[in-house]
Amino acid sequence: MDFDKAIGAVLDSGRFMKDSSFRNTAIKKGDKDFVTACDIAIQKKIAADLKHYYPDIPLIAEEKENEGIYADIVFILDPLDGTTNFMHGYEPSCISLGCVYKDEPVFGIVHDPLLNNTYIGEKKKGASLNGQPIKVSDTFNIGEALIACETSPYEREGADMHFDKLKKVFLASMDIRISGSAALDICYVAQGKADAFLTRNLKPWDYCAATCILNEAGGICTDWQGNPPSMKTKSDILASNRLLQEVLYAYIR
Repeated sequence: MDFDKAIGAVLDSGRFMKDSSFRNTAIKKGDKDFVTACDIAIQKKIAADLKHYYPDIPLIAEEKENEGIYADIVFILDPLDGTTNFMHGYEPSCISLGCVYKDEPVFGIVHDPLLNNTYIGEKKKGASLNGQPIKVSDTFNIGEALIACETSPYEREGADMHFDKLKKVFLASMDIRISGSAALDICYVAQGKADAFLTRNLKPWDYCAATCILNEAGGICTDWQGNPPSMKTKSDILASNRLLQEVLYAYIR
């Protein structure tokens, strides 16, 4: 399958994120959960392009009703991963589009237009950053590892448990980082900039595209039980360079 048109749709939509006037258009969806006019504009543009170029493939996206539309092959879109960052002018944030075939991510693009970084992965074709091949790190000692994390901000009733696990990982590792964009965190692992990433309660649009990129860069992404993450419901996510996966299971289980 040719994903060039999907790539073009994402790259073209990046212009919306460069318009700072969108930052003051937030509408509250839930506790600490917001959507901006930028999220909506990006999703509308990409949805229209995908419908034109791939009319037989349904789209699951964060800012729409998705009930009952899952199929053997489906696009999964997060029009703006890192909305809270975007609202505050605090990078990073990105557009994340993946394609899933029979529950397996087979294509992914994660585009950060503010830093001009574009990660792309396609099954059996490798992963790249701005056209250059990328691969995961070779760090195997957790004491030398930089671990990316997120806070699970929309389910704060589990904060004590979540931060207890992050504390254990922090104490064992070189350090941790919290960026506010799960899709980019996973891409940083694919790039070798971070050695692993973990958090709870992510939706498929947060990790679908990045999972394909990571897999193609030699890494692995699972839920906290070691299973492939769901492409239909939310998952607790652990992504790494493979060398750290087993030791990190011990800290989060």
